Amino acid sequence: MKKIVILASSNGTNFEVICKYFSKSSKISIIKLITDNKKAQVVERAKRLGIDYEIIDYGTFKSKKEYNDYLFNRLKDLDFDLMVLAGYMRILPSYIVRYYANKIINIHPSLLPKYPGLRSIERAYNNKEEYTGITIHYVEEKVDTGKIILQKKLRLDKNWDLVKLEEEIHKLEHHYYPQVIEKLLNNSCENRK
Repeated sequence: MKKIVILASSNGTNFEVICKYFSKSSKISIIKLITDNKKAQVVERAKRLGIDYEIIDYGTFKSKKEYNDYLFNRLKDLDFDLMVLAGYMRILPSYIVRYYANKIINIHPSLLPKYPGLRSIERAYNNKEEYTGITIHYVEEKVDTGKIILQKKLRLDKNWDLVKLEEEIHKLEHHYYPQVIEKLLNNSCENRK
């Protein structure tokens, strides 16, 4: 059984889609959600879906380092094959990224290297891009620079408002992220035979 840990900070739609996708799998299991935000909607989703969760509330720590050290120790207590970032709004420190090299993936709502960081959909929309899309990539020490696993392009319709564009981006995320996770974990099983 391959095991996934998901880190998320807010609404959790990608988290829910991933959980539902693997809910009937006998080969892949979501063992825990970790969130840094006690008010995150993703906690309610985890409760409803019966997924074990832990709130490591960033606001209760004296420093970023204290939070990251605590998170690192909690992660080391878990036995997992892949860490999936699904709207996790913190930058993982280099020592966590190095420790879990090639075991952390992220989804980003732009065609990297364009629009890394925050508000990517809005920036693409405001710049009247002809295309935008999603990027699924490995997490490296710099933000949104890791090796690209998959990109999917989306042509912007000039009649769309920002809300419509966000909906279309989320459709792509929800369709491809679980499939990529499954493929990565299945390939790692085959490579070990």
